[in-house]
Amino acid sequence: MKAVVRSFRLRTIPLSLSPGMVGIFIARDTGCFKWSVCLFLLLTIVSLQILSNLANELGDWKKGTDREQSGRQALSLQKGNLTVYAFQYIIGFFVFLCAVFGVYLIYFSFGTLFTREPLLFLALGALTIAAAVYYSLGRRPYGYYGLGDLSVFLFFGIVGVVGSYYLLCKEIVPEIFLPAVSMGLLITGVLNVNNIRDIDNDACFGKNTFALLLCRKFGKDSSTVPAKWYQAGLLAGALAASVVYAFIADHGNFLFLLSIPLLVFHTVKLWKGKGAQLDSAFKILVAGVLLYALLLF
Repeated sequence: MKAVVRSFRLRTIPLSLSPGMVGIFIARDTGCFKWSVCLFLLLTIVSLQILSNLANELGDWKKGTDREQSGRQALSLQKGNLTVYAFQYIIGFFVFLCAVFGVYLIYFSFGTLFTREPLLFLALGALTIAAAVYYSLGRRPYGYYGLGDLSVFLFFGIVGVVGSYYLLCKEIVPEIFLPAVSMGLLITGVLNVNNIRDIDNDACFGKNTFALLLCRKFGKDSSTVPAKWYQAGLLAGALAASVVYAFIADHGNFLFLLSIPLLVFHTVKLWKGKGAQLDSAFKILVAGVLLYALLLF
């Protein structure tokens, strides 16, 4: 059991909940709140994150990407605690959990499953499950072709915040896209730190992350400077979108600015470090994003 839990990568759960929390906070402030919807929304998000972590571990294991990396914690397959066959069954179980929780979420939100909006959300849920699985799994996993950043931005940002808000309020207001963009950029930044840390290993196994593609295109030798400038752009864009939201939205405020010291500290660590040294930059950014989400509303 301990081996399975290790592969859940529980430290990623609070981060994955951030977009849903932001959507819930905004909906609550506008007078839309329903406990059953919030409960199944959070259960669905947690299940999707664990599914994504498991699928990524299996996909990277099959391709050899994560079999031996210095400075990285060995997971279940690396340690030989679980067979690939058993691991596939666990992934199947979490696909089932995501589907069940997602169906209940949509039912409690709309009161039915058989009108246009619930059916659209069911289709979106199926697409989200597929995105979680095929990031690293399958014959052509999109995470190996530089599309991971776009997927994270869309699903953790736009879908995570706007979708959560819509499930509670049944409407979309234009300004909701500003915090959605902020969260999408910030969590893309978390992925980018991981990709910068693993850039040499990923290059060896053909995992062409967006960070690696940037560095090949604009860097010299093994320089990671282009990916670090990209990181600065992600953080600056998130702050800019939140500042605009604070000015134009009825319930906007500037408390999120209190997270800036963490974001600056992260940036300093990122520029000074490389390889496994970037684990500290990763942790600081995760703390900054969580504080950012909690203070945003």
